[in-house]
Amino acid sequence: MIERRNASSPTGADGERDASALPGADAGDDDEQTGAPDVRPAQRRDRGWPNQRTLLLYLVGGLLIAAIPVVVARFVDQPPGDTYTIDIPPGTADAIAAGDDVEVIPDELDFTLRDVLIIVNRDSVAHTIGPFEIGPGEQSEHSFNEVAAISAYCSLHPSGSISISIGDG
Repeated sequence: MIERRNASSPTGADGERDASALPGADAGDDDEQTGAPDVRPAQRRDRGWPNQRTLLLYLVGGLLIAAIPVVVARFVDQPPGDTYTIDIPPGTADAIAAGDDVEVIPDELDFTLRDVLIIVNRDSVAHTIGPFEIGPGEQSEHSFNEVAAISAYCSLHPSGSISISIGDG
């Protein structure tokens, strides 16, 4: 007799279930104790879309690859900025105390990234220009590496304030 079996059905011609036709069943593996066929599902590897961990690793890797040139470009092969010097002459503090109009610097300073500010205090009194405190007879140098807008105290202006703006170019 010819036995006909439908490929999509695990049922044999006589209507009984054929364990060897079940997905993941090994026809030659029988349970040693009972003699019944082993019908455990086979180990399955999903070769479809990557799992979440893999996708996350690809995303982080892509972001790092994209960010590295941006960070490197910010520090490598950048043209140097301009250098500005503020010279505070002797007697400036006395002139301000006497009510004289002393114009050592404007009340608004604009810089760009990589600019350098050198402040030379030739006065006998310490002066403050925004975040910079310069003692008598001292010189200080400041590089601007971050974009910022600063409004702060200035001892060189009768109003007592100065605005410093650092732009990206």
